[in-house]
Amino acid sequence: MTNIGIIGCGGISRFHLEGYAKAGARIAHVCDIRREAAQAVGDRYGARAGADYRAVLDDPEVQLVSVLTIASTHRDICLAAIAAGKGVVCEKTLADNPAASLEIARAAEQAGVFCATAYMKRYFPASQQAKTLLAEMGDVISIHARSWQPWGPWNAEIDPSFLNHPSPVMQRYGGGVLVCGGSHILDLIHWFGGRPSRVSGDQYFRPGMDFDMRANAMLWLENGGIAHFEACWHPLRFAGYERNGWDERLEINCEHGRLDLYTVKWDMPENNGALLVHQDAETGRTTEYRYPAVNPFHLEMAEMLRRFEAGEPPIPSAWDGYVVDEIIAHIGRAAKEHAVLPVAWQDRVAVKGQG
Repeated sequence: MTNIGIIGCGGISRFHLEGYAKAGARIAHVCDIRREAAQAVGDRYGARAGADYRAVLDDPEVQLVSVLTIASTHRDICLAAIAAGKGVVCEKTLADNPAASLEIARAAEQAGVFCATAYMKRYFPASQQAKTLLAEMGDVISIHARSWQPWGPWNAEIDPSFLNHPSPVMQRYGGGVLVCGGSHILDLIHWFGGRPSRVSGDQYFRPGMDFDMRANAMLWLENGGIAHFEACWHPLRFAGYERNGWDERLEINCEHGRLDLYTVKWDMPENNGALLVHQDAETGRTTEYRYPAVNPFHLEMAEMLRRFEAGEPPIPSAWDGYVVDEIIAHIGRAAKEHAVLPVAWQDRVAVKGQG
């Protein structure tokens, strides 16, 4: 049985805790800067609890840690965990800038330590089936990807806290919709189509606010295709596959067909299953893959645990996390410079962990 450490007991932690527990791991040690939050989790799982993450890393029983704090703290915590020889599962984004992500990925590789980035949308059964089908569909021609989420003061009165800079959104997440919503979709673009060689971008910031409400980009993929990307916090409360405002989908066009992937609201995945539609260009047949509603976090944690215990590399890896953070940085800079930017990948070799 693997002993788990949890660093950060905020809202996202319940998905990691439940996933590990369902997979048979033991929650051994938890911490949060709000000691009462850590104690509540510790009481629930019979774990040691405290306010200092270093106590978790110093605990000889802890083998694998989930880093669930704000992104600006990920670098220091992940590097300390790697130095302590702990396996790491770090929530997205891996860091708040690509240089820090690259440092984490390199440190884990040099130390031979398991280090994953938690992009759970790869673990929808529909996403897994899409990846399987793509292997037989030829080259990717284009990807149209969007993440529209019903949140934020699009046209309503602005909360005064948003006018104080850095706003709570920037303090907690390090960015607006590009970071919070777009990062998952950029990971899927990378997973399905490969890395971009060039990037253009645009962002909309409502006057007086320091975080973006809309982000758009074009990514020229190294493999020859092109990806059209958009993310938006919007006021359309009944849009999307579930008609609840959550409108997140990818259309992937290939030599031998098309895939349409529709995800479901991230924190309510038990309501509906994600949907995949496959159009076969050779036969003309269209197939819908409908799955029972499942929690992809639980599937992700189970697979992370299996890979850690088997000594297999993580998927997504820290290198995958670096890729997304590099793309985010390029979109932001391209938007400011009104330019198409080449991407100089700092690893200089094929990225590991793209299984």
